[in-house]
Amino acid sequence: MTKQWQHITQQIAQHDYGVTPHELPMVRHRDGRVARINQPPDGVTPRAAAVLVLVTPNQQDIDIVLTRRGGHLRQHGGEIAFPGGKVDANETVVMAALREAEEELGISSSAVHVLGALHTIYVPRSNHMVTPVVAWCDELPRFVPNPHEVAEVFMAPLMTILPADVLCFEERQFGEDQLVVPYFMINEYRVWGATALMLSDFVARIRAYQAQIATR
Repeated sequence: MTKQWQHITQQIAQHDYGVTPHELPMVRHRDGRVARINQPPDGVTPRAAAVLVLVTPNQQDIDIVLTRRGGHLRQHGGEIAFPGGKVDANETVVMAALREAEEELGISSSAVHVLGALHTIYVPRSNHMVTPVVAWCDELPRFVPNPHEVAEVFMAPLMTILPADVLCFEERQFGEDQLVVPYFMINEYRVWGATALMLSDFVARIRAYQAQIATR
């Protein structure tokens, strides 16, 4: 079963199976208009960033590693996120994702196998274009969270986010706008924003892959 899920994860990290960025559940106005566009405004050059979507097998399918960022952090404090950060000079997105995972969680790059990547996501608040790098680990690594960056590390079991009807929506006030925000409820936390978009991309690809296999 582990080998099967490793194969599936590798396939969806290398092929989008028809899942496109504009199909992902974006923040919208109450009348349905998209409020968040997955690209920077005209004339704005985003900074490159990367996160590590680390996948490990469990007894039934797979777990995805998530963190709760420290509440004192200037950017995205207290939010649920993948380990990651900006791409430094002379780094690739893969190098950056692996480095950040080691700095934040103590995960050695030698313990994981990089499989591919998901669609890039633009984060307006920090002006980052983020590449989600997907990696596999045969067993749950020993986490050593950096207390300056990570308040908590936990797993998102695939079975809790794979069904299409588990995505939730709520209205939030952003300045003068009342917006409809999609989110996953994981480990009693609302997982929204870029992390929710990346998870949505991940599970949408698995559903598309499974549908394709079922028709063969």
